Amino acid sequence: MAEKDTVQGQLGSMLDSDSRLMKQAATMGKQQANQRGLLNSSMGVGAAQNAMIRNAMPAVQQDAGYQQDLGKLGATSAANAWGVMANNITDIVAQGMEGIANINANPDISQADKTKMINQITSMRDTDIEFQKGLYQNMSGFLRNSGLFPSL
Repeated sequence: MAEKDTVQGQLGSMLDSDSRLMKQAATMGKQQANQRGLLNSSMGVGAAQNAMIRNAMPAVQQDAGYQQDLGKLGATSAANAWGVMANNITDIVAQGMEGIANINANPDISQADKTKMINQITSMRDTDIEFQKGLYQNMSGFLRNSGLFPSL
């Protein structure tokens, strides 16, 4: 993440004494201090600095809220993705086991044919699991690179 995209980076650039926002805030702070007869005192400087921070704070708070919401979205997406993948793989394995049990329980199928059919089911199961892994591994770059998803 670029420095300018962080709360700290944005606050730093907003509080830069050369920024338009801070020049305006400093002017307002000095005007308030001058009205109180404090223009050249340390209290006047403090008033100007406080005005600068007050003007920057709403934007910084909004950005911080956005970052928090983005983090929550990432965590929710991670949980949902893991849940869906786990459910899909559980279903794939259960279906394979049910198919194998049905084949083994059928007395009309020869042992050689049972072996072939079970191998087919096992192969299809493994292919379906690999497909699920492929879907998971190819999620959008944001979610995959967020650090929320472990590597398979």
